[in-house]
Amino acid sequence: MANENEVKLTFLQKLKKLQDIMGEFPWEKDGINRFQSYKYVTEKQYKNNFKKALKQVGLLWKMETLEYQFIPEVSEKMHMIVCKFKGMLIDPETGENEVYIFYGSGADNGDKALYKAITGGHKFFLAANFNVAEDMEPENDKDDIPKAEIPPTPEKREEIKEGLIDKDGKATKMQINSLKKALKLLREADPEQEEFIAAIAEKTEGFTNITKKACEQLILKIGEMIEIANNKEAF
Repeated sequence: MANENEVKLTFLQKLKKLQDIMGEFPWEKDGINRFQSYKYVTEKQYKNNFKKALKQVGLLWKMETLEYQFIPEVSEKMHMIVCKFKGMLIDPETGENEVYIFYGSGADNGDKALYKAITGGHKFFLAANFNVAEDMEPENDKDDIPKAEIPPTPEKREEIKEGLIDKDGKATKMQINSLKKALKLLREADPEQEEFIAAIAEKTEGFTNITKKACEQLILKIGEMIEIANNKEAF
């Protein structure tokens, strides 16, 4: 039973509390852009923290795409989509709400440009309105990014090539690690796949008995499953 003496917050007080909570989270750069050598706060961390803060203050969040512009051939292979979004914070107790208009853009050589625009727009909204200091200057993080390895010698490349050709041989340590990492990402994206993950571990005898070809196919399949799960979450 609710405490009758409990003072209820007004809508504006809830907005302030929401901003305070968002500012108190230990925002960590949990993603790495290896192409431009900087770390960044991932979409997952933004969404998880925002979800926790909304629950604490008792507000709802709605977001919809108002319009978008398709820009073909921004480079030789890439196209871009620029979206206009409407976000709304709603107090379910009173019906009061605050509307936000913001934009996002995404470039891709396939069908992911819209998803990237939605992701980028949402992250920008949260960072701008709740003062999340992400600091994505490349020079600030370049010393923390693993250095690129020296290209292998011709002899080493031939050895690697021979190993790749032998598809029926046992999967390499690198392939096994990639498979384990893919399964971990799948578990985070879709917890309902736990039974599937356990079945793979059992059939491969704890990841010790699997061929290179089978490992490659599994990694590709899991990647598709992760993409599907992420798209469901986004929409």
